[in-house]
Amino acid sequence: MAEFYSLPLYIHKLILSFVLERAESLREWHQHLAILSVCLVWRRLALPAVFSQLHIDFSPGTFTLKQQLLLVRCVASFHRHLVKHIAIALTQQLSLSTFASNIAAILQLGKVHWLNAQSLLIYAAKDTIKAYDNVYDDGHSIDKVLTAFPVDLYKSMPQIAQLKMHLVEENRYTLALTSSIVNRYAARLTWLECTVPIALTIRHFSAQLSRLVLDVRSAGMQHLPSVCAKSLRILELYEVPECFSWNSFRCETTPGRIVFGRLRELILSFDFSVGSKKLEPMALSSYSLQLHFPQLQRLVIVDCPLNCHALFADSHYACLRSVHISGWLSAADMFAQAAASPIDELRIQMSRVGAIDSSRFYSATNRLFGTADMQGSHVAELSLSALELDLDPQMVEWWQLSRLNIVDSSVPFGTVLALANKLLNLQSLCVYTCTVADDGLNQLEQHNSHPKLTTVSIGFAPHTSQNCSKQAQNILRASIGSLCNLHVS
Repeated sequence: MAEFYSLPLYIHKLILSFVLERAESLREWHQHLAILSVCLVWRRLALPAVFSQLHIDFSPGTFTLKQQLLLVRCVASFHRHLVKHIAIALTQQLSLSTFASNIAAILQLGKVHWLNAQSLLIYAAKDTIKAYDNVYDDGHSIDKVLTAFPVDLYKSMPQIAQLKMHLVEENRYTLALTSSIVNRYAARLTWLECTVPIALTIRHFSAQLSRLVLDVRSAGMQHLPSVCAKSLRILELYEVPECFSWNSFRCETTPGRIVFGRLRELILSFDFSVGSKKLEPMALSSYSLQLHFPQLQRLVIVDCPLNCHALFADSHYACLRSVHISGWLSAADMFAQAAASPIDELRIQMSRVGAIDSSRFYSATNRLFGTADMQGSHVAELSLSALELDLDPQMVEWWQLSRLNIVDSSVPFGTVLALANKLLNLQSLCVYTCTVADDGLNQLEQHNSHPKLTTVSIGFAPHTSQNCSKQAQNILRASIGSLCNLHVS
């Protein structure tokens, strides 16, 4: 043991740096508490990190309410000044009033001030917080709970700058409680994550807001409170409606244009279903402003509406490294002419590309995967579903493509083989469903020069005979010399 104590202090710090990463749960946090009992050196070094966070967990199999009360009161008495991050998790069913009163009791809301707490996470799984349609919940007035709890929470933790409300449960009471908490803190936050649609009553967010994650489904969220565009580094908006207004993002120096000067990551999930019969264009009123992202590194657009690209028409992405776009063909149009730097990761997902769009389809995808500057160890992935056109290998110029997935579509085996032989950078090919003509296999042209394709997954049509399927597999193995993994269903 003497040798252990004689180790240089930086060695002890290095060991603890691997052990004391941010705890993700109450159980992990309790394991960190055990480190304090190892020796006096570790206790002195680990104490600030261990008590910088506080976990409260209402889950089956975890610590009882009484045990958590005792622990938190001990922390409140001796180490309250160290606590910076507070996490509250719920994965068992409780009534709304019981949930709120238990948190109030454990944290001694209204009595103890956690003045150094800067981050608050509240997580509730689905079907956990019960709320009734009558006036009372377990004998408590719901209105009283909704009014008193956010006030007590704010009084006890007035310095919260990072608020994360991850509530999977959605009913009118949990949404009202979440809205009340967010509105209490919103004007001073630098980080806000809220995964349920809430009603925001504030006029503006803090000018220091750097991360904003919101579900904007509710009618009151078509216009956000005013947001300073130049301070944002991460922006995630989910269920964005057709009538959503970007005017809420203010930029004082460039009228008519919104410049997100520091934004590194942008995720937009639109309230449009790719599988629906018709994808409607965005409201034309959205085009009165142009959006610019000079420092953007990661772009994700889900269920892109028909003319979403008009919002980004004048943007040039000099720093972009990762792109994931799913939705209509305009998504490819939007990006194909915008990238001005080498891309490390490019993923495009298109659905229901019909015959009427065939020329536009080949033009956009050839620009993306034929001339895009992809260098080094990169991922260029194209996923196509429910194709309504017959792929023509002669029209395809996807020279940079590394992964191709075609699902919910009928693709002739000859087309699969032609694509495999033509796209020399292809590493992975997945096709469902593949059709094979018995009398056409012998006429297929075969090559044995593919340098990179190692994985092929094929799902043959149900009517395909076993003999025909086996013959097609043999052709693939003979034609693709680099093939290592062949998955057939």
